[in-house]
Amino acid sequence: MKKLILLLLIPFISFANADLAKTIMNEYQDFREMVSNLKEDRLVGDYYKAKQYPDVLLLWNLRDDINDHEVIRFFRYREDGTPFAVTYHRSSYIVDGRIVLRRFVGPEPSGWENHTIDYLTGEYLGRQGFDPYLSKDEKQFLIDWNIKH
Repeated sequence: MKKLILLLLIPFISFANADLAKTIMNEYQDFREMVSNLKEDRLVGDYYKAKQYPDVLLLWNLRDDINDHEVIRFFRYREDGTPFAVTYHRSSYIVDGRIVLRRFVGPEPSGWENHTIDYLTGEYLGRQGFDPYLSKDEKQFLIDWNIKH
């Protein structure tokens, strides 16, 4: 009976992962387009361009070469002063032989989860980390920025 239930669930899990991969790719592409048209307020560490919003510091480092490491990062502090971020990494060195897009969500340094997709095929490659505790304010932040979690 357990095998039958598992066999029935596998297609649904695959479809859910495909939807999640598409969602993450769409978020990334929307944010990439947005930041490519932004005028930064300042540079952070000679690496990130940055723009301050009332609720978040948006940082980015875009690259034209698909093989180069690219980052878009939403950074803010939680009520207790610990960092919270949503970070998109496009990279050719996270998974050997693949260009991937990885999205981290959650408190740093150890309370996050990430999802990884193949940047070229859209294939969902997996999840790591924890289901982060999100405060009401953080949930609203994700809604306001149209980040699905």
